Amino acid sequence: MDSSAFASFLFTLSLVLISQPASGANLVEDLCNQVGEDSARCLQVLKANPKIASAKNDIQLCKSVLETGLKKAIAGQNYLKEVMKTNPVPAITECATVHYNGVVGSFKGSLGEIKEDGMTANYDAKVAGDGPETCDRGLAAAKINNPAITALNSEILLLSKIAFFATNKLPDSA
Repeated sequence: MDSSAFASFLFTLSLVLISQPASGANLVEDLCNQVGEDSARCLQVLKANPKIASAKNDIQLCKSVLETGLKKAIAGQNYLKEVMKTNPVPAITECATVHYNGVVGSFKGSLGEIKEDGMTANYDAKVAGDGPETCDRGLAAAKINNPAITALNSEILLLSKIAFFATNKLPDSA
């Protein structure tokens, strides 16, 4: 093969490789790069989930991130309800009921809007973070220091942030 044929072959090969859709790993890395200072935590959380790591496109990635957020929000709310049984102070009760009801509802709402209304899905993903922030403020005001609840709120807040950036790529409407 002469040099011009070889150069043409390499050029064609590079065009084919560039036109291929991003792999799940690249989608995850691109998403986590947008998260900013939490990018390392983002990579740790997302790469630990095989469904997220194998996403083939933005819609699959959004759906998997939101499903993970919803699953963890429900588990977190159940945990808070158990804490509430042994420590029934108003701040913990509000976290377990009012604030985490909102978190679960926001993740569910965002998941339901993925294909219909990207802008609403994006908004719901963002407001899912309001619950953990409000819970943290309520606990601080009541002078309650519970590292497990703080860690839960931090994780849910991160998932909301990741979901916000993931859904930001969705079209406004189908």
